[in-house]
Amino acid sequence: MTRTILPLNPTALTFSGHETFILRSNWLKKAYDLLCTDPGLFYREDAFVSLGVGKNMAQSIRHWGRVCNVFQAEQRGFHRATWLGETLFDDETGWDPFLVTVTSRWLLHYQLVSRPEAAFTWYYTFNVMRRGEFTATQLAGQICDLTTELGGKSPSLATINRDIDCFLRCYLRPNSTQLAIAAEDTLHCPLHELDLIQQVPGQPSYRLVSAPRVDLADALVAYAALQQARALGRSTVAFNELAYGERSPGRIFRIDEDALLARLLRMETVTGGQAVYAESGGIRQLAWRQPNNRDVDRALLDAAFAQEGRHA
Repeated sequence: MTRTILPLNPTALTFSGHETFILRSNWLKKAYDLLCTDPGLFYREDAFVSLGVGKNMAQSIRHWGRVCNVFQAEQRGFHRATWLGETLFDDETGWDPFLVTVTSRWLLHYQLVSRPEAAFTWYYTFNVMRRGEFTATQLAGQICDLTTELGGKSPSLATINRDIDCFLRCYLRPNSTQLAIAAEDTLHCPLHELDLIQQVPGQPSYRLVSAPRVDLADALVAYAALQQARALGRSTVAFNELAYGERSPGRIFRIDEDALLARLLRMETVTGGQAVYAESGGIRQLAWRQPNNRDVDRALLDAAFAQEGRHA
């Protein structure tokens, strides 16, 4: 059994909420706009009317907004936008309100797969699973085994299978048959463009795809590396951890070793001196000067979107 390195709370892991609907590009912006004027939207029986979707889809939109970290529930019976939601979707100052840039897609992917309490199937596949090729049945069995090992109550196999099916449809490009019938649910997920998962030709199996990721901003890689350092509670992180550790940029973005090393060598410039990559005595590591400085988070994401020509 593959054990996780970072602590997980088994009671906080979720495998449902999306109602089997994949994330659609226009849902988060629509929900954000409505929540700005009606924070109690998702606690109303007619929320689906305001959102212009079916009842189950309204529940799905609420789920995706939460797991993508663009809004969150409050104790007083309403939702509010997170700082990430505001800086992404605001019409006047937002980085990319309509999710037209590749940086937005990579950022949403990062939010989904970097937090185990958000969408555990997503987290497990990119952070914990060791083999790059898998079947849906193998993935379900591994998740069941791990939740049991962690001491939590394993969800039903049917629940996990539905979650895995939704997960795969979020990343796999529609095939020719799906395109021919123009099934709406298959066509508009922003994660399709990332080319992170492919089906093995002629096989009922899938592979995680590693690549240089030339469309991924260095500043977003730096952002992910900073969050990993915080999760580990350290200011320095070794190269192997950055390449293969849980919540690492190497695993989350599936960057190959050579491309990751090239990016790390640029980190001092990319971060404005906040991080320095060094090799000494056979030890390769990235060191952060102020890993708990939250201003650095915003600066790095500003820089990532500035690369798209949409700097706030």
